[in-house]
Amino acid sequence: MTSPLPDVAYLRPRRQMAMDCAHCARYLGASGRILGDVRHLGLPFRLWVCAPDCQPVG
Repeated sequence: MTSPLPDVAYLRPRRQMAMDCAHCARYLGASGRILGDVRHLGLPFRLWVCAPDCQPVG
């Protein structure tokens, strides 16, 4: 079972632009895994995570 993708509207810009993990907000650097693709306001976003088992923040 996979968890739903985060709502892009509530993510900070660094998390929207794949600079930080979409779940835990840690810096990704050159590492990361694709979490999934979403659309927000008609624009495509690819969300990235630092590790498959990282935990979402509050």
